[in-house]
Amino acid sequence: MDSQMEPMEHGVLNHLMALERGMIQQDQHQSERLEMLKVKALTLRAKRDQLKRQTDAIKILKDKISKDLPLQDDDDDADGLIEMQQSLLTAWKMQLKDLQRAHHLIGGYDLVECKEGKSVCVSFHTAFEGVYLDTYNMELDLTRTVQISRHNIPPSLPLESFAKQNLQKDLKAFLQTLSQNLNALAGRRQQVSLVKELVGSVEVMESNQLCNILVLMCTEQGETPKAVLCTLEYGDLTQCLPTRVSIESEDKTISESPQWKKNQSLLLESPAHTALLTMRRMGSIA
Repeated sequence: MDSQMEPMEHGVLNHLMALERGMIQQDQHQSERLEMLKVKALTLRAKRDQLKRQTDAIKILKDKISKDLPLQDDDDDADGLIEMQQSLLTAWKMQLKDLQRAHHLIGGYDLVECKEGKSVCVSFHTAFEGVYLDTYNMELDLTRTVQISRHNIPPSLPLESFAKQNLQKDLKAFLQTLSQNLNALAGRRQQVSLVKELVGSVEVMESNQLCNILVLMCTEQGETPKAVLCTLEYGDLTQCLPTRVSIESEDKTISESPQWKKNQSLLLESPAHTALLTMRRMGSIA
């Protein structure tokens, strides 16, 4: 009997050793891939910084030409100035396009020249917790001054205000601001959807298109279930986490209890669905 067990034990041991070697090789492969991605990210950031310096230099030169060479009455001088400005605008667009390529992985948006350089199409990619969500598009008219010709940006975002602040004087800042707001909005929307999918006693009582306020009705777990109202306010629209959380209940002692003070901190520091799952595991809510 023992002689029959020895080959079996030997086979199991070999199988376990092979699995261990495979896991070690897999870990090494993942580590190497992580290092490669870090190097690639550093390279992209270096290229982005270099292109930014070049773009800033061209913008300074463009402003200087506009100030130092006023339009003359002579048609030839006027045509020459317009041609110079158009050449400068073309060079600026080329530098900006390269800059946006470097921003694809870092900045979250792409830029593509269209209509023979008369306009630029920008695609904004949104994601939350590693999951790609919606993509929004915008076309910028570059024939004279930079103007938004068409887009599918959610109407809840103050696009006109963003454009008034930076569209003409700093296109890069305009794109970054819009990208941050779109990504944060997508993240807040995704949290609302994930909260609605939770099976239990959590109910979404109120939410708006901008998702800058979220009211949740929870049921405290205990011998006598009690309703607790959690109001999450998102004061910073470039972020996915709330800036203020208030706890209300008919039982006034709940909001001041150590457990619900901890729950309040969880809702401030974690995405809503993650905080609620943690609260459920701790036995705070049903």
